[in-house]
Amino acid sequence: MGPGSCYDVIVVGGGPAGAAAGAWLAQRGKRVLIVERETFPRFSVGESLLPHGNDLLREIGVWEKVEAAGFMTKRGAEFCSGDKSRTLRFWFERNLGGEYAHSFQVERAKFDAILLDHAKESGCEVLCPAKAVALETLATGVRLSCAVEDGERVLEAGWLLDCSGRSSFAGAQLRLRREETQSTKRLAVYNHFRGVFRNGGKAEGHITIVRGRDAWFWMIPLAGGVTSVGVVMPTPRGGASGVKFDAQAAFYAALEATPEARDRMAGAEEVCDFRATVDYSWRHTVFAQGRVILSGDAAGFVDPIFSSGVMLALKSSLRASELIVRVSVEQRGLDEVECAEYTREVACWMNQYSRIIGAFYDAAGFEVFMNPAAILSIPASIGRLVGGFPRPGLMDRLRLRIFFLICQLQKVIRLAPGIGWLREAPSGR
Repeated sequence: MGPGSCYDVIVVGGGPAGAAAGAWLAQRGKRVLIVERETFPRFSVGESLLPHGNDLLREIGVWEKVEAAGFMTKRGAEFCSGDKSRTLRFWFERNLGGEYAHSFQVERAKFDAILLDHAKESGCEVLCPAKAVALETLATGVRLSCAVEDGERVLEAGWLLDCSGRSSFAGAQLRLRREETQSTKRLAVYNHFRGVFRNGGKAEGHITIVRGRDAWFWMIPLAGGVTSVGVVMPTPRGGASGVKFDAQAAFYAALEATPEARDRMAGAEEVCDFRATVDYSWRHTVFAQGRVILSGDAAGFVDPIFSSGVMLALKSSLRASELIVRVSVEQRGLDEVECAEYTREVACWMNQYSRIIGAFYDAAGFEVFMNPAAILSIPASIGRLVGGFPRPGLMDRLRLRIFFLICQLQKVIRLAPGIGWLREAPSGR
């Protein structure tokens, strides 16, 4: 590949969104180049998959490889109050049926490598390591400049699909407006550990979410006795960079203040260095422009409480790929209406999670969430959302509206049992 190399589609980013889109497009005869800045395998957080993402992996033909990889089977999720007073478990089979009874907890270095290798086997070319540095839109496509080990490469394509993650390469290049989706800025601090408490039986692979007063922990059991543990907390004054912020100290301070998480971590040993991620919940106001489409975290990032990240990345990138194939027949880019429709559709998927995440962060909302009375089958509707079904039907939408109404009423009328420990300090909103 030299200067001027031309492709049908350049995909920026070789993670799940980029690899899935590349495989899907190549399987339909498109010449695809994936530009990835890191050498695989590489560490990444976001290890918990959802059952409704299984169909997307089947669609690109990689599901059997994922099943054979030896990942931890995930049959549900559990939510705990940090004071050890409440635990609520969701089982996928109970709410989604046998077809969606499980997914996996994956080591992302291995999982992402499987998907990228599958994209190569499907016909994609991969340029790695290579950093996308400049984007120019043309009348009939795009021109991309990349920094590689031996200098610079200039590449042209009919389309650019941005799957670059939270760095949102194309969003920055096109100066697309960003908006915060939560009023409180948060950051995540995380690591891998050995010796973390695990559930027994079929619940061994459950993700555990522990809600503290102003922070929450995830605990994701991986194969081989390793557990991914992270805490999401309000960003401290001064930010999360420089000498003023100590990620390890912040993690253990939050752990000490949360008895449920602290006890589960008693005797745990760190596997690697702590990492921190800031700017946790935001999105662009437009996800597509002409011959450039943003997918996954490049379009926007949803707080990871319900593990929706990988599924939304796969779903949005495959939807973008369908648009590219359809419009390419007419040899044109997307018009304003098509850009708006794509943005609205993907934003709708994000919004389904954002609303219930808002309830989770509110003390009254969390009390209602942790008291799943069978009234009107609301718990089943929430369970389907937790299992990764982002487009609820009419009855589910009505039940979720009632749930949000009850959450508001809980602020003034005690409809669900209170959690006094949680209300002793600000809820983090």
